[in-house]
Amino acid sequence: MTGPLLLLLAQVAASPSTPAEPKDVIVVGHRAEKELAACLARNCPPAQEVEASLQASVEQFADGRYGDARKTLQNAISRNKRHAAELPGPVSSLYATLATVAEHQGDKDLWRTASRNNLLTLRGQLGESNAATLTEQLHFADDMVGLGQPIAADGIYGKVQRLAGENGRSDLAAGAAFRRAWLALAQQRDRDAQRYADQAVTLAGPGDAMMPQLREIVRTRIAVRKGDDAAVDALAARLRESAGAEPVLIYAPPIADVNAPPSEKPQRDDAIRFADIGYWIRADGHVDDVEMLRTNGLGQWKPGIVRHVTARRYAPLRLPDGQPGLYRIDRFTVRATVDTPTGTRLRQRMGNLSVHVIDLTGTEAMSAARRTAEATQRATPAQTMQP
Repeated sequence: MTGPLLLLLAQVAASPSTPAEPKDVIVVGHRAEKELAACLARNCPPAQEVEASLQASVEQFADGRYGDARKTLQNAISRNKRHAAELPGPVSSLYATLATVAEHQGDKDLWRTASRNNLLTLRGQLGESNAATLTEQLHFADDMVGLGQPIAADGIYGKVQRLAGENGRSDLAAGAAFRRAWLALAQQRDRDAQRYADQAVTLAGPGDAMMPQLREIVRTRIAVRKGDDAAVDALAARLRESAGAEPVLIYAPPIADVNAPPSEKPQRDDAIRFADIGYWIRADGHVDDVEMLRTNGLGQWKPGIVRHVTARRYAPLRLPDGQPGLYRIDRFTVRATVDTPTGTRLRQRMGNLSVHVIDLTGTEAMSAARRTAEATQRATPAQTMQP
């Protein structure tokens, strides 16, 4: 139920990036790891080391070496958490990236803990009402959705909406309200979804062009659920006049259930499977040329995931003449959750398999330098009521 929520939020919140060919994204070799080793060997300053650790972990993650990425980040946190006062953004980025790795590994406890520590680092150094803290609190709530705690997530969204409004950050307040709308939509609480979407538009103000579009997406999803198959095409036609340069997801069908029937399900499934799916988003918002760039044990789930990506629909794009579209690569990880079964202290993978998605073309946004720059910009009081 919550997968489409997190996927849409990730697409809407994505930072602007230059379209890249597959060769610019799929990591070959261990360049960043070597640079980290050299940095540590010369005892480089903490800011450089954190950045090198983040880059190395992103390289390892993209290469499918989740365990190595986790170790790199945990070691970097151990060495640098004492520098949180002078490097709040970079240190919080270590925790945020570790939370992403833990999600794809299936370690719910580490996912939750790392996400919380990311928030606590900024809250302790910058204060609860700081814009950077409020932004990470939204991300923490997003993680609570992924961890299956929608009630807790809604409460956090509501808190951020209130604090942001009280501190003149209508952009963050609107973002929180929209998240509440999409969460309500995922729970089939259509009236609440429309109410929160209306609040988001009001909070964003008349100068905001994005939030009314997002409200239309909420209304379209409700219409599709009620059987209006033409609603997506109608919305795309309305949005064509206000096309933007960044992809905004209008519709994504549920990913097919990856679990075997109960009679065929094994007691345990210790594997972590993943695939990298490349695809073009054309100017009209349709997805084209979907291909499996790399797979590691995905097997019978490949066709369903390819169908899911192919069926996505984005808002129309405003592109330079001659540009074929925007190229994206998504990492799909299929894994069970690590937990401790009754009667033992040994943690192991157990329960149903689930699918977790991240845009590999956006992993550069994990870097400390970029996140710090964004945090600095967010920490500056807004001059207008626009986001």
